[in-house]
Amino acid sequence: MNERTFSWHLPEDAVQKLVSLDKKDRREFFSNLPINNVPIGSLMDFSNISVDDKGQVSFYIVPQEFHYNPLGTVHGGLAATILDSCNSISANCQLDKGFLTMTTDIRVNYLRPITVSTGELTATAIIEKVGRKVIFVNGSLYDKNGKVYATANSTELVVEVPLN
Repeated sequence: MNERTFSWHLPEDAVQKLVSLDKKDRREFFSNLPINNVPIGSLMDFSNISVDDKGQVSFYIVPQEFHYNPLGTVHGGLAATILDSCNSISANCQLDKGFLTMTTDIRVNYLRPITVSTGELTATAIIEKVGRKVIFVNGSLYDKNGKVYATANSTELVVEVPLN
């Protein structure tokens, strides 16, 4: 039996800070965020985030045995989680002060199995359309050779959050 322990920081302070930031500062915030300190990042073992100057976001992960399902491959929830996280942060990088997004729906397409031998995977989100109420985002999960393992289309609801 193998074991794994992990730790994280509660995100309440980070959320209040994020709500007070404009687009440019949000990109910097996420670029400097130690994702392994965020609860889901720590649990899933995300390695880091990169954000370009247009707000395109990429996440990175190396599949591990603890991601496996009973069939001996990485559980589809890993692809769904990293793509949802990537799409959501990309959408949040499109907003100004006082707004956040929440995923209202996500459709994940699994194209091939993932195993520990797959190596590092990159999830990248591309904004399709930014509206006042919703943002549409497309994400892809691919390996170092550009082979795509999963895609996800999501709708992100824009929510106004009072500034403290």
